[in-house]
Amino acid sequence: MKECIILRNDIELFAAVKVADRFMSRLVGLLRTAGLSNDQGLLLKKCNQVHTFGMKFPIDVIFLSKDGAILHIEPEMAARKVSPHIQNAFWVLEVKSGSCRRLKL
Repeated sequence: MKECIILRNDIELFAAVKVADRFMSRLVGLLRTAGLSNDQGLLLKKCNQVHTFGMKFPIDVIFLSKDGAILHIEPEMAARKVSPHIQNAFWVLEVKSGSCRRLKL
C-alpha cells in the first residue's frame, strides 16, 4: 500500500499515512489495526462517508475536497457508527482520536 505525508502550511501533521486507493484497501480500512500513533493515519480516495463497524478504537475523521480543503470533521467517532454523507468530499483522512483537537483543526 502507498504511503504519504500530510502537511498544513509546510508543517508535517501526519508522517505515516497509508493511502487506500484500491477496492480491497478501502474495504479493509483500519479493521486489522489495533490502534494508531499520533503520526499515523489512513487516507481513503473517492470517499464521502465512512463507518466504524468492526473497529476496536475511536478515530477522528476528516473529510477533504479533491484539492485538500477540510469540508467536515467527525471528532472521536466511536465504534459502530456511520458518518454523515459529505457532499463534494473526495478524500477521507482517518487519524488517532483527539488529533483534530490536539492540532486545532
